[in-house]
Amino acid sequence: MKLIQRLGLIAILGLLTSCFGDKKMTDVEEIGDTSFVNKNFNSNRINYNKDNSACEQMSLSTLANLYEVTLNTIHVVDNKNSDRFRKDIEPQCSFYIETSENHYEWLRGSMSLYREIGKDEMMGEIAEAAGGGENWKEAWALQKSISKSSEWVDNIGLAALWNDSKTELKIKFIGYTLTVYPPKNSANKMEVAKNRDYKSIALAMAKGAGYIN
Repeated sequence: MKLIQRLGLIAILGLLTSCFGDKKMTDVEEIGDTSFVNKNFNSNRINYNKDNSACEQMSLSTLANLYEVTLNTIHVVDNKNSDRFRKDIEPQCSFYIETSENHYEWLRGSMSLYREIGKDEMMGEIAEAAGGGENWKEAWALQKSISKSSEWVDNIGLAALWNDSKTELKIKFIGYTLTVYPPKNSANKMEVAKNRDYKSIALAMAKGAGYIN
């Protein structure tokens, strides 16, 4: 990655992490450290297909058990099985869990797939700088280095990064990235009081959808 790209990415990511109150001083040594890559990962359980659902193999009972709710309180919007969305956009499933009659208190989460962009494709350099390209390792190391609430999750995919501030799990597979946001609502005081382990929930969702063991 060229120096100007790296500096530009640091500026962009710094601005984003500042919005979440998650910024820390960049650790230069950590930027070049790619030891987080899982060298034992050999193949995907699910390969990327832009026409497939992101949550095709996931049972609603997975979420029901994780959140201790009944199945009829869970709603899924799958952009690959709905006429409301264009068919050329990346696979995404949105999850809603009813907690009251007030829709604003419902828990909301999602599961999305992002294809790896080749460096010679349109927007390839931008995708690479953001961690969605073929040479993704340095960008992921940079994202981790400037976020004080991020941590590597060992032995998951090629790499897995949990960001507690954003309640986000990213898992790198061969050819694509899976992003999971477990259902949450910071405005729902009863939900906040439960102090859930969202990292464990996100991993359980990825497992329930068939992406990891």
